[in-house]
Amino acid sequence: MKLIEREYLKELIDIIGTPDIKVITGVRRSGKSKLLEMFKEYITENIKDANIININFNLIKFDKLRDYISLNNYIEEHYIDGKKNFVLIDEVQMCKEFERTINSLHAEEKYDIYITGSNAFLLSSDLATLFTGRTYEIQVYPFSFKEFMKYFEYENIQEAFDKFVFEGGMSGSYIYNENQKKYNYINDVYNALIIRDIMQKYNIQNISLMDSLTEFMMDNISNLTSCRRIANKLNENNVNTNDKSIGNYINYL
Repeated sequence: MKLIEREYLKELIDIIGTPDIKVITGVRRSGKSKLLEMFKEYITENIKDANIININFNLIKFDKLRDYISLNNYIEEHYIDGKKNFVLIDEVQMCKEFERTINSLHAEEKYDIYITGSNAFLLSSDLATLFTGRTYEIQVYPFSFKEFMKYFEYENIQEAFDKFVFEGGMSGSYIYNENQKKYNYINDVYNALIIRDIMQKYNIQNISLMDSLTEFMMDNISNLTSCRRIANKLNENNVNTNDKSIGNYINYL
């Protein structure tokens, strides 16, 4: 799958060397890992005295670093004095108590720190609680329509929009040639977001209610509504709930 340069990359480049903890957040498959890869390439090609300490918790070879002490020791061991030391950690939430290591590294003031994490585990509201140092958050979203046109090199904007309405911005689906395979990919991402992330984080027991709520909300995009109205509609369809539960679930989403 080809890569296109996203605006987020320029934003990362602009903050190189600042003392903040740079946090790249976004939903699954929005492009966080690819963005970090592109940023690593930029550092390699443009900063000659750089030492890049790169950890990707999606890879099995980094499983031994999934506790904060091991992670800290690994980074300290790979520090090179006299170099510009960049720490790049992908899916940092997979390391238990990762914030202790990040805060310690930041306090040493000798690393330029960049981390990525899923929205389910690194919400904007969590950052001030997790990190004692100042954070700079870059929120990564799926492809915009502009990026969609750039990726497929469309010239006819109406043709592009008609296709974008059906395919959306999850760029991982673009490698599939058949529509059904594209939709299967998007469905898998959706299930991962709802079941693996949201339900695990908030210990949701009523899976059928969450499914019914998300289906209702997707069917009613742009329609004015309320928690009470949604609860009433679901109750009419034999889904037992109330406006308080609906309000909580919407907040989780």
